[in-house]
Amino acid sequence: MMQNFKEVLNIPSSDEILSSLNLSYDGQTEEANPAATFGFSVPLVTDECPGQLQYFPLSKNSHIGLNENLDEEAFIEKMSNKKFCVIICNSFDIIGGDDIKTASFSNENGQLSFIAGVWDATEDPLMAATLYSCTFLTIEYDRSSAKRVPYFLKRDQIASWIGTQLTLEQRIELINTMS
Repeated sequence: MMQNFKEVLNIPSSDEILSSLNLSYDGQTEEANPAATFGFSVPLVTDECPGQLQYFPLSKNSHIGLNENLDEEAFIEKMSNKKFCVIICNSFDIIGGDDIKTASFSNENGQLSFIAGVWDATEDPLMAATLYSCTFLTIEYDRSSAKRVPYFLKRDQIASWIGTQLTLEQRIELINTMS
């Protein structure tokens, strides 16, 4: 019998993020959403505003899958028009039937976790607004409960990932050190 799984990001409160990372924030602090999935806004830091906490919704295709043996040409093609961000969470959880957590992935126990991501801004002429979304990078994972898991960054890799000084080739090197 095949089980259905859902993937969720366990999101910390804005207060926890702001105090831990020393970021500014223009909005009202938000409470933690323990089960952020597609369409939910998640906390992140972008390459355009590296010192500011922002919230963007996860895009419908909430992850970009990359193979364990990363193909440089494929990566460059997928990433050539992207802007870079770090999505902040407590963990990435796989929830099985009866809402039982079957697997949980994070950077460090009890600490904030950071997922390598990309973000987009598109203009919606009907709404006369700019719509933002983010996507996280994943790698294949070899367990029955999860086929893919996010690329987690260490705290000291955040500035490199969202920095403008890295070429796509250097980002490949950074990703290869995370595998």
